[in-house]
Amino acid sequence: MGVSRKWFSSSGSGPHEKAGGQVTAAILSRALIDAQLLLMIAAERGIQLDPRIIRTILATEDAFEKNLITPELASSFWLAYEALSRALSPISIDSIRATHDLDRLKPGLIGSLKGRSSGPFTKKSVFHYKLLALVTLVSLIILQIFWSVGNNLVTDIKGQTDRIASMQAQLLALDKPAGGSGAPTSTQAEREQLREQISSLKNWRDAEIMELKGWNRMWGRILLIDRTRMDRSGYGTLSDEAQIHIHYVSAQYMLHAISAYLLPVLYGLLGASFYVLRQLPKDIETLTFSLNSHIEYSLRIAQGPLAGIMAGYFFTNAPAELHSLTPHASSLSSLNDTATSLVDFSPLAIAFLAGYSVELIFYVIERIISAVTNAPATTATPPAAAAPASIRKAEAPPPDSKESVASGNKS
Repeated sequence: MGVSRKWFSSSGSGPHEKAGGQVTAAILSRALIDAQLLLMIAAERGIQLDPRIIRTILATEDAFEKNLITPELASSFWLAYEALSRALSPISIDSIRATHDLDRLKPGLIGSLKGRSSGPFTKKSVFHYKLLALVTLVSLIILQIFWSVGNNLVTDIKGQTDRIASMQAQLLALDKPAGGSGAPTSTQAEREQLREQISSLKNWRDAEIMELKGWNRMWGRILLIDRTRMDRSGYGTLSDEAQIHIHYVSAQYMLHAISAYLLPVLYGLLGASFYVLRQLPKDIETLTFSLNSHIEYSLRIAQGPLAGIMAGYFFTNAPAELHSLTPHASSLSSLNDTATSLVDFSPLAIAFLAGYSVELIFYVIERIISAVTNAPATTATPPAAAAPASIRKAEAPPPDSKESVASGNKS
């Protein structure tokens, strides 16, 4: 399309007016291209249009090519363009440009090569969202397996320690003589069987303790906690039992950090990615995906991890307690104690739901705030204000009147 010179600028105008005329011509040229795209989509979708709209757009384009644009024709074009936009709503020119590869519409070899290399904006967005969902899923699977291995080791070591202590108590009871006789209460075979079972459990527990040390070294390398730093803190001077207890407690802290923070964040991100991947095909099918949609989905992706970790504070209990290796010992301390309101769902499932539907978290927060602000406040009765000194002086009876009243009572 050529740029008009007859209406947009004149030969006697100044440089500023010429620049303004060129800008106006460029705007009209871009609007004519957009109008053609809207007409193309209306024809593809079978949307009925007023024939006067089509004639006005085509007449304006023909006049623009011939440099015969008049103010009346430009005004008619903008009115027709407005009616065309309303007829195709919610489809907009931005969503059309984001969905269609306009470089392929350019003639020649260069346009064809650009169309093959670039692609539409929706294609790039779909690829990025799919890649994000895939990376999140793989990271979640790896972290879930890592957590499951550590949790099973901690649970088995604790269970085997309790079983060993129980069998040792049974063995001690069998070795004691019954009553006043000097013979033990059990046969030698029973005692040997218990000793073999205790030895087998100890070997199994020692093997799992070695695996737990390797598990701790794995996340220690990630957090840059090397063996040299532990030796500087006096770790090497401790007894074997104390070192085992340090590994056992450190593993429990790491398990709690993963289950309370990292896993909810990843599940929230996965839920948000699932929501975007579910809504994106609908927007592409209805030609409503645009740059604004991309920004909205990007913000939704950012809200997913936040909603996932907030769900752990509002809905879930502490995932684990800190235990000691002392046989049959109760938990030393509880890491968290939050009442749950969604008992039927696991904490990670709630984190996924929170990432998929961020409105769930906002709804719960608003309910909590409204419940707190609308709660009836217990207002205490304010103390009566002290009367001014002049009033107190006026209300007080004079001394003479008191004496007269007292004498009257005596009489």
